[in-house]
Amino acid sequence: MSKKFTPWFPHETNPRSNRKLKALFNTYGGAGYGYWWILQEILCSQPGYKLDITDEFAYAELADDMRCDYAYLEKFIGDCVNKFHLLQNDDTHLWCPVLIETLQPLEEKRARLSEYGKIGAEKKKKKKLTASENVRVAEGGLTDFEAEKKREENKTEEKSRVEDNTITTSSSPSVVNIKVGKQQPLPFATLDELKERALADTVHFVPIHLRAGCIADAAQLPLWLDAFNKWLRYGGEHVKNERDYRLHFNNWLKMQDLTQNPAHYNPLTDNKTATTHRQRGRPMLPSPPPLTPIEEALRLQREETERALKRLRE
Repeated sequence: MSKKFTPWFPHETNPRSNRKLKALFNTYGGAGYGYWWILQEILCSQPGYKLDITDEFAYAELADDMRCDYAYLEKFIGDCVNKFHLLQNDDTHLWCPVLIETLQPLEEKRARLSEYGKIGAEKKKKKKLTASENVRVAEGGLTDFEAEKKREENKTEEKSRVEDNTITTSSSPSVVNIKVGKQQPLPFATLDELKERALADTVHFVPIHLRAGCIADAAQLPLWLDAFNKWLRYGGEHVKNERDYRLHFNNWLKMQDLTQNPAHYNPLTDNKTATTHRQRGRPMLPSPPPLTPIEEALRLQREETERALKRLRE
């Protein structure tokens, strides 16, 4: 029998029609009938639905639970066993055969569910072992300890990358890498370095500008980039994002007279660009302070980027 507590048991709507219960009712009246069902509730809460009576105080405690006199309880149980044959007992236990028979389907259901649970747990265990073996093979046949150590190392590296949401400066003072979360660093660099990168790009930059209707002489492309850098410095820019640098150069080049010698370019006399600034509602750009140190320019660019990132987070 199950040792689990059963919070309910079937109660017929007309149990008084039972000859044995009817005899109990006629002998003890309504009070005895109530004591019978209290006793059924107590038996239902016992392991195996049997009351242990080996303790000398068992009947005293039962009388206290049923709120009746000890002598009354002793006579009541004696009649239920010997006269009405509703209960059975031996030297160790007291029980009701009908109650045990009624609750037998519940015990069988519990046994089936327990067996199903064991089968499910075994399948789950095998599935987990199979998944663990697959991971071990995927990780190069490592032992469980080595595989777990490797996973912890990967988690630590990933956490470091996610938490690194700050601006990092490379060992070279000419490049600033802006890292935001998991995104790739934004390639900010000095104007001279951006010029060299552009000239070295023989796939996406040089062929686009060395063509008909654009710069005809390859020797002039570096000169036009120098002229563009003069214009940027005139506007106070000393570092720039590589993508923006190239887009800005394309737009700026469209407004230049490509028949002129770029070596003689002077941003102070660039009327077309100045006119464009006025048309866009921008004031004329003042001349920047002479010989601005690269470290100062990088610091200003870094502060501007930090403010932009802060506004985005807000």
